Amino acid sequence: VSAKTSNKDTMPPGQQDGEDSSKEESWETALKTTVVDMEVGEFQGHKVSVWDLLHSKYIPEENRKELLELYQAGELTLEQVKTVVSTIVTKAEASRAEQSASERGPREESMVVEAEGNHLQED
Repeated sequence: VSAKTSNKDTMPPGQQDGEDSSKEESWETALKTTVVDMEVGEFQGHKVSVWDLLHSKYIPEENRKELLELYQAGELTLEQVKTVVSTIVTKAEASRAEQSASERGPREESMVVEAEGNHLQED
């Protein structure tokens, strides 16, 4: 005789309601419940789930798929995924901020380079 146990007994608290939560994989739940305190971009000052970071504009789709596959296969730990995505977001935001600063900033630097180039041609 086998006893049937309901999924509700094995679900973590807060995940017992709704059809989607019973279908959700444990790896997916872990990504959604693990949060990172981000200090850059649109996430600045917020705790953001690793899942939300993975699906943000900062992570290209092919990188997201690769990270998820490696995590599901057990080749990356949750902590490694958390580190990778927060690093990607931080670097992408730093690069974007640097680019927008150079677009808004004074154009003296490029003018100096152009002037040096002209002097070289005159010689």
